Order: sequence, then C-alpha cells, then structure tokens
Amino acid sequence: MAKNKSVYIVTLIIGIMLLICSFFVRGEELKTVSGVMIGVGSAILGTSIAKLWMKNFEEKNPDIMKDNEIEFKDERNTLIRYRAKAQAGDIIQWFIIGIAYLLIIIDAPLWVILVTVGIFLLYNILGVYFMSRYQKEM
Repeated sequence: MAKNKSVYIVTLIIGIMLLICSFFVRGEELKTVSGVMIGVGSAILGTSIAKLWMKNFEEKNPDIMKDNEIEFKDERNTLIRYRAKAQAGDIIQWFIIGIAYLLIIIDAPLWVILVTVGIFLLYNILGVYFMSRYQKEM
C-alpha cells in the first residue's frame, strides 16, 4: 500500500528541523552530534522531497506508473536484476579483499584488518547458505 503524502511531509519537516537544530549545537565536544544531525537531516530531507515528487508524478501520470510496475515485475527483468546484483556482489567481494591487503600494507590496527576479513567471510558464508536454501526450495 502506498503511503500518504502526509507521511512524507512530516519526514520533510523533521529533516528541516534536524538541519536547523544542527546549527544551534555548539561546542567542540558536540561537533560530532552536529555532524550526525546534518547528515541524517539531509538524508531525510532528500528522501522526502524525492518521494513527494514521485507521488506527484504518479498522480499526474497513472498510465506510465502502471506500465513501469508491470515492467518491474516482469520475469525477464527480475532475472536481469538478480544477475546484476550477483555480479556486483562478486566485484565487491574482491574490493573487500583489496581493502584488507591495503590495510595490511598501511599497518592498520589488527582489529580493523580482522573486521574486514570477517566481512569477506560473512559474505561467502551467506552465499553458501542462500545457495543451499534456494536449492532446497526449487
């Protein structure tokens, strides 16, 4: 079910308020809080504006939106999306290993290197788990 515009208007106001409040947070010890408020406020503001714009577009062009929904749910397009995600995951896997090697070269703390290698291992474990699960389902 599509959300009402009121939800996006409320999040828009929250984003604006966070941005405004971040400029009133002063002090060196609160610098991080201010930065987080700016980041979260900007993200909420941008998302709300995009969602409101899409709602407006949907209302003006219902036929285009219906065609897009049908195309999105099409089997061929779904398989293309899944294949693209799998390829992107394979590429990211090698980037993670590259980051681990880079961390070793720059003599980063051991825990940072281990977390990076742990993420790589988690990716591969999840891959095996989901492959096994989907083979049982299909």
